[in-house]
Amino acid sequence: MKILHTGDWHIGRLLDQHSLIDDQRHALEGFLAIVHDVNPDVILIAGDLYDRAIPPREALELVDTVLTRLILDDHIPVIVIGGNHDGRSRLDYGSAILARKGLYFRGAYDPDAGPIEITGRGDTTPTAFWPVPFIKPVEYHTVCKTENIPDYNDMYADIVARIRPRMNPAQPNVLISHGLILSAPPSTDTLDDSVRPIEIGGIAYASSHLFSDFDYVALGHLHRPQKVGSNRIRYAGSLLKYSFSEVNQKKSAAVVTLDPKRQTLPDIELIPIPAKRDLRIISGPFDDLTGLAAYTQDNRDDYIKAVLTDKIRVTNPMDGLREVYPNVLEMTYAHSQTVDGTDKQRRIKEHLNDPMTLFADFYAAIRGESLPDEETALAKTLFDAAHADHENQTAETAEEGNHHASH
Repeated sequence: MKILHTGDWHIGRLLDQHSLIDDQRHALEGFLAIVHDVNPDVILIAGDLYDRAIPPREALELVDTVLTRLILDDHIPVIVIGGNHDGRSRLDYGSAILARKGLYFRGAYDPDAGPIEITGRGDTTPTAFWPVPFIKPVEYHTVCKTENIPDYNDMYADIVARIRPRMNPAQPNVLISHGLILSAPPSTDTLDDSVRPIEIGGIAYASSHLFSDFDYVALGHLHRPQKVGSNRIRYAGSLLKYSFSEVNQKKSAAVVTLDPKRQTLPDIELIPIPAKRDLRIISGPFDDLTGLAAYTQDNRDDYIKAVLTDKIRVTNPMDGLREVYPNVLEMTYAHSQTVDGTDKQRRIKEHLNDPMTLFADFYAAIRGESLPDEETALAKTLFDAAHADHENQTAETAEEGNHHASH
């Protein structure tokens, strides 16, 4: 059984309000070329087919074109499950009819749904594919009418417990799911910015040890291609880089070949997915990033985040950057103090009567360094003089008021 495992296409995605539909179309053309080279027995799309519950028309049209080519032209079965970005119940519309052509949609979790059985070329027994779309514990409690399921680990334990009695140990069993399944507690190396938190509080992930009965576990949700413990459990990663936290990731599709004798781990081959434009972070002084040499670069069309190292703020830097990099999306200063708006407002309120502190904060934000002692002394002299003038004016105004009142 040869499986092509992909997921997290996020068709219809915007990056800083910029549509990525052309980039996604290019990547999917590359994916179709991979399909033709690999000729898999089945394609698994492990959730987040779309980026929104109600995708824009151009996203629907692109997915329709790709799936039509896979099913009607290439005659390869495709299994699609719902992710947390998808309108899961919407994916199920027409699924019974589509299944007759080999396109299997499992948008919303159904505890009574059986496996999808597909026989690979040269296999004597079919492989059972168990789709488990994204579902939250609170939803699971309602759907399955269970006792309280407090977290994802307990939920997946219950899901596997429901599947296990129905598994045929004489045939390969593959689980497809969309969620956070890890071999150890999550870290910043594991997660990236594109993954939205799916739970606040409690245990927001399930242990990979729950899935020992399966020959392979095809996962979606994390955007970096990675194995979970061993090659038996794997995230395919996303179709494209969807966040600047993903700039160092290499996007790919996973070709998974199951051992027909079921004695060894699956063989994994990662095939790169071509991108029309890369997602990059560039850093340096504004003049260097926008100088004549910058115009000779071949990849100026990439999606860019610029980190300026200038000590003094540049006037309208995005205008200058955009002349060289037409798709620059973000700009920041390397030396800026990263304080959010709430903290800034609180600090201003705390020091309304202390202009020296506010001025020092402003200087540090603009220059990226502390106010030097000499400038501090000069600023203090000026503020003291201004304060004295203000006091004198206030006293004179009060005296004039008293004088008029006495007359």
